[in-house]
Amino acid sequence: MKIRVVAVHKGRRGMALLFAVSSAFVAAGMVTLMLGIALSSNRTAEVESGEKQSAFLASGALESAKKTVQQSIANWATIPETGTLTIDGHEANYWVRPTGFSRTVLDPSGIQTQETGYEIRATATVGNVPSQAFRVLNSLATPLFQFAVFYDGDLEIQPGPSMSIFGRVHTNQNLYLGSGATLRLNTNYVHAVGSIYRNRKDAPSLSEGTVLIREWVTNPWNLSEPANYYTMWSKSQMTSKGIPSVGGFDSNFTSGWDVNSNGVYTDNGDMLPFGPGCLEYWNQPNGYGSGSGTTVQTGEHQLSEAVVPQIESISMFDQVDGGDYAWDATSRSYLPVTPGTGTHKQGYYHDNADLKILVNSTGTTFKVYNGAGTDITSSVGSAVSLGTIYDARQANGGSGVTKVVNINVAALQASGKYPPNGLIYAAHYGAGTGTNAKGVRLTNGGLLPAKLTVASEDPVYIQGDFNVGSSTVTQKGAAVIADSVNLLSNSWNNSKTSSSGLPTASNTTYNVAIIAGNQDTAVNRYNGGLENLPRFHENWTGKNCTIKGAMVNTWNSVHGTGAWVYGGNRYQAPNRIWSYNTAFNSVANLPPFTPMAVSARDVVTW
Repeated sequence: MKIRVVAVHKGRRGMALLFAVSSAFVAAGMVTLMLGIALSSNRTAEVESGEKQSAFLASGALESAKKTVQQSIANWATIPETGTLTIDGHEANYWVRPTGFSRTVLDPSGIQTQETGYEIRATATVGNVPSQAFRVLNSLATPLFQFAVFYDGDLEIQPGPSMSIFGRVHTNQNLYLGSGATLRLNTNYVHAVGSIYRNRKDAPSLSEGTVLIREWVTNPWNLSEPANYYTMWSKSQMTSKGIPSVGGFDSNFTSGWDVNSNGVYTDNGDMLPFGPGCLEYWNQPNGYGSGSGTTVQTGEHQLSEAVVPQIESISMFDQVDGGDYAWDATSRSYLPVTPGTGTHKQGYYHDNADLKILVNSTGTTFKVYNGAGTDITSSVGSAVSLGTIYDARQANGGSGVTKVVNINVAALQASGKYPPNGLIYAAHYGAGTGTNAKGVRLTNGGLLPAKLTVASEDPVYIQGDFNVGSSTVTQKGAAVIADSVNLLSNSWNNSKTSSSGLPTASNTTYNVAIIAGNQDTAVNRYNGGLENLPRFHENWTGKNCTIKGAMVNTWNSVHGTGAWVYGGNRYQAPNRIWSYNTAFNSVANLPPFTPMAVSARDVVTW
């Protein structure tokens, strides 16, 4: 700064002017200095902000890559080597490569998990400030049918009569437990990635019945292990003990109960908060010397989601860019086109099936193909036919029937066209909802010549004893994977109508793993819960419905959308004698094309 000083008067006035000018010079210098400091501080703040944002973005890219690894494995897809995450217009890139680590982990009860290592590197730049993040993780892939019960969404178990579940129970969201009598969970694994509630989801004020959960032991299938149960108290049971609660001993019980307010929750009458209580009350029994663990865990205990296949796996055709098929409006079907030029591809189960049964959009004709795509319709004879069924749930209690394609399993074996790889895919073009849903009915499946999985994007009806075996035919690994699964007893004769009343069921056994869709519960509208995941259509009062296998719900029904209603011309509940098929503890006994539940464990992040 250049300043010129001119003296006009001598004496005090001149000195005052010189002082004023000098002060201005100093002030100007101070302003310049402060402005420089402010600009420097602003640049420093921008850099620090960029560092934080880019680091956050890179960290987010690691999580995105982790989920991509899980989804790819669960959906039988190749894990992409690179990917991009965008947040608020900023991009982060990641790279994934296998570490070479792989092993099969076998727990003492026989559950098998494939553990595989991956390294992830992520980079992001915000405000010209770059950041990098690294992680090594192990994917953990467990066959879905090694769970007695697995839900991707909320799992509700609220049976009226007493019910026992023997085997591992998992939900990726919340678990709601209750009973009209007694619900007993005989397992060392009850996991909810969300929370556990001791009440109904549709009516939170209802906390009913008795719920017993087994204390942890190394191998709950070993009959020599102790079988001690701790009660998950209902609201009324807590009240009888003088302990206030919102809905019983569950995830809402966060403060615990300290009778004498001494800060110790181990005195007589005390109760730990639910999170710590799970670790204490459902750990190994006193004096147990074979290991340690805890049966009940929630998201509070750092559980992570186990990713499962998407509903597109059961689609007849899945929309993709560059597929091998395209919709033909004239034939109302998907026709092959030059590979890479189409709009659709075959769904996973359709693509891999060695027997494919496709029904036209009006439900009047069908074609049967082998795994190579050859038309073998004329060779299956009476094994495949068309028919109808009255499904009161789909008809909302009114009239109207559902078109079905019938698969006579015994006749299929006799035709010599039983699928070599054990996978049948059957579905209708253009299946809708209500009585337009269309479906697949399995009959005469009591004796299976080999393992069998039946998959469909339609509702499936299993009629009569299924895979029960005989003195000369052993039970096989079997599964039905569908939009919804319906069980018809040995007495079903297809005479039911909207006005005929409920036909009487008879004792029937189904040795089969089930993956089925359902509907979400809303306030005052129950979806039927686990106890009605397999749907009923008869008066089962006093009759046994025996199921040995696994119960899995990983999607909402698209076609079988009829709401659950009890009684009327829908159904009356059976005696539910349901158990996990312990043969599934060995991978060699699993049904063909059993899907995986894929979780991931971070090894190290830096």
